[in-house]
Amino acid sequence: MDRKIFGMACFVLAIVIIVTSGASFAYYTSSANNDSTITGAVNNFDVDMILDTVYQANQLIPLDNSLVKAAISKSNNKCIDNRGYESCSLFTLTLKNNGDPQVLNGYITTSSSTYTTDNLKFQIYDVNFNPVTDVVSLSQKANNKTYFIKNSNMVSTTLNSVDVVYYLVIWLTETGNVQNADYAKSFSGQVGFESISGEKLTASFST
Repeated sequence: MDRKIFGMACFVLAIVIIVTSGASFAYYTSSANNDSTITGAVNNFDVDMILDTVYQANQLIPLDNSLVKAAISKSNNKCIDNRGYESCSLFTLTLKNNGDPQVLNGYITTSSSTYTTDNLKFQIYDVNFNPVTDVVSLSQKANNKTYFIKNSNMVSTTLNSVDVVYYLVIWLTETGNVQNADYAKSFSGQVGFESISGEKLTASFST
């Protein structure tokens, strides 16, 4: 009888040990996975963004979309046409990563706009004047955020130890019709980048 009770006690103790060990292991695995995700996403976010003005237009005249690259890639008088008119505004964006690798999504937030149509456009180019995004309309509504888009997909920027430099160009697209409604208008906003974990970088500009 004593042997039977002893055997039963050992059996119960073995089950308790197995269940407890299993539960502890499952908890440890879950905790380790969560820690890995958090560490990779938010720790050591140390990114600087520098916005420099190449040319800031005061009165944009319409510019055909097909001529934007030529307007910004010439060696001098960027955004000035051969008659001396202002065809675009051009800025450089430099991203410097001093911490862990990051993946950022770019966007432009409207602060204010007196434009009456959606013909005010922007596009992002790399340092070799290759388009990084599609031609995108800037929102006329304050606080609206317009993301960098390519082929209907959000454009992500991967930052390692090498600086990433972009051109931001803004222009009034040529429609082939009278565009007096958008003559001598103004726009101000913020260009920004946000990480997947919520950190944000912003810089203000106007045209």
